[in-house]
Amino acid sequence: MTLLVSGLIYLSLLLLLAAISATEAAILTTREIGAGALAAQSERVRRQIQSITSNPFPHLHRALLLSAALNLALAALGLFLVTGPLFAAGLNPWLSAAALFVASLFIGDIAPKFFALRSPAEILIGSTRLLKPVRVILDPLIAVVERVSEMIVRSIVPKKIKMRQPITQEELETLIEMREEQGALDEAEAAIIREILDVAALTVRDCMVPRVNLPLLAIADIEEKGADVLEHAESRFVVVHGDTPDAVHGVIDTHAWKLAGRPAILSRARPPVFVPETLPAMEALEKHLGGSARCVLVVDEYGGLEGMVSQDEIVDWLLYDAAPWQGEGVEIRDLGGGRYLMDGTTRLDHIADELSVTLEAEGIDTIGGFVFTQLGHLPKPGERVNVNGIDLKVRRVSRTRVQQVEMRLPEKKEPEPAEEDVP
Repeated sequence: MTLLVSGLIYLSLLLLLAAISATEAAILTTREIGAGALAAQSERVRRQIQSITSNPFPHLHRALLLSAALNLALAALGLFLVTGPLFAAGLNPWLSAAALFVASLFIGDIAPKFFALRSPAEILIGSTRLLKPVRVILDPLIAVVERVSEMIVRSIVPKKIKMRQPITQEELETLIEMREEQGALDEAEAAIIREILDVAALTVRDCMVPRVNLPLLAIADIEEKGADVLEHAESRFVVVHGDTPDAVHGVIDTHAWKLAGRPAILSRARPPVFVPETLPAMEALEKHLGGSARCVLVVDEYGGLEGMVSQDEIVDWLLYDAAPWQGEGVEIRDLGGGRYLMDGTTRLDHIADELSVTLEAEGIDTIGGFVFTQLGHLPKPGERVNVNGIDLKVRRVSRTRVQQVEMRLPEKKEPEPAEEDVP
């Protein structure tokens, strides 16, 4: 092999290594790509970058495997150049080896990583196109390497060493109680830790707007009353559906619709994003609710629509205990028309004083506990119970308690005027 041919092959491999090195650096900095940089990209590019960000390990494994293969090939070819064509041309092997090493280090590692840190989004998109054709070969090799690595680790690590199992939430709560009884934690500190545990266990079902309270619009009714529904919707988002609410067509942001000059309704319907009701709220916030105008639809195990959640609902739930609505003193809110919204901890005697409504249950002193007792189970948002003509609807539920209840009082009938006796 002549010096020209081997030199061109070495340069080609070195440029390919530079692309792979840039890819490694870009993958490791995916979470640092700003919202402004993402907004400047097309929708397809944003989806690709978010896909890499959510799970960067497969892309990183491919880049590392290619990098190792290219380094091995460059080392072999460099040795051939130093001891063959370059030596025959009269160059000192030590000097030529040092020159190749410095050039390879700068071109194949330092410079690419520098450019990748400056423009990670562009590098990621380019690398996706570069790695996609070789995934068929790389992915099986990666699977084999991972299995071999796991076997080596198992053979090296003594069998007596056991992996520590993660502590469960129940164990943590027990530990908090023990520390509180021992005096290591005071009541306020224990309460703060319990609130943190509640946040970690919070699901989208806990903080969603239930289906019964969602503004729904059937496609068949768009021409007749679509504009009126969007104009007067209490919620920012309206769900557009087909024959039944479970057949969701899309979601309309009423604010965006109004700002756009009230165009054709279906033109503003965005494809719905569905999440299971057991999805942790923090995970939904991170993966699906990055923008303030986004919402997701919550479905049950059969795919039926259960409700909707956006950033506002999750943040409202998180701040519920720290900053109660309208302050600690205001527990009952008059919604008009004989409807009242109240905190689940509102005392029954307080309701009796304010609304002249008597609700009694043995051993129960709050409205949330009263509803819980009447139903006999922890209710879901939207469940109702009727007691002596008083309609109680559950609006908000946490994992262990009823947090918000809507009360509808029966309409008062005006007494008929007494007939005057005719002399």
